Amino acid sequence: MGKFFKFGCLGIIAIIVIIIIIAVASGGGDESSESGKKVGESKAEETKQEETKTFAVGDTIDLNGLEITIADAKYIDASEYSPAEKGKVLQMNVNVTNNKEDTAFIDSTDFNLYDTDGNSLDYYYGGDSLDLSGDVNAGKKLSGTLTFDVPESDSYEMIFEPTFSWTDEQITWDIKPE
Repeated sequence: MGKFFKFGCLGIIAIIVIIIIIAVASGGGDESSESGKKVGESKAEETKQEETKTFAVGDTIDLNGLEITIADAKYIDASEYSPAEKGKVLQMNVNVTNNKEDTAFIDSTDFNLYDTDGNSLDYYYGGDSLDLSGDVNAGKKLSGTLTFDVPESDSYEMIFEPTFSWTDEQITWDIKPE
């Protein structure tokens, strides 16, 4: 019985190793990392965008069936009870359409904003608008805002990286406030 148990364990381990080798050799599944593409653009425009991988306010970007549009970016007044520590409050209206077959979760924490020196900027929590957050069922839409406490600047860099993703996909926007 002891020999059978020893051989049985070795056999199971051998099968697991073979499965792992086959999975690695076959590419291990779909780990393609598409960094988003602008909806409706031609091949030439798509190739140009793939080189820069930075989009502008108003562009609708498709990231594997999730279309994201930063509709606008503008400075708003800070709340009377919550002043902007860096001087300005930047608010962006965001629209999301889920063209995938599954429900998708999207949240404001999936978005990070940086100044021109690469410093991360904090969210502003004193506003009246609803932050972007929630489940989006297949074929449905979600809208909300992203609001940050920022120093005044001509541009900022916004990076979207989905929290619940098996790949390192991300989208980058050049945010120029109105």
